[in-house]
Amino acid sequence: MQLFSKLRWQVILIAGLIAAVNPTVSQANPGAAKPVLEIPSPRYDAGTHWEGEVVSHTYQVKNTGSEELQILSVKPG
Repeated sequence: MQLFSKLRWQVILIAGLIAAVNPTVSQANPGAAKPVLEIPSPRYDAGTHWEGEVVSHTYQVKNTGSEELQILSVKPG
């Protein structure tokens, strides 16, 4: 049961990161420079594990935009 809680928290964290950097500021000018968050492999299948077993995964996060990407806060989704 702990494994699923940890995995759920990781998924919530990634969803929060995506929501936190949603580029809504520059919608008035679509050609304006803006940060763009890219997660090349957003899904991860941890497989089957025993309760209490530690499972970890590192997500690669990249800014492919032309402005600095600032993650100011993260909230679980």
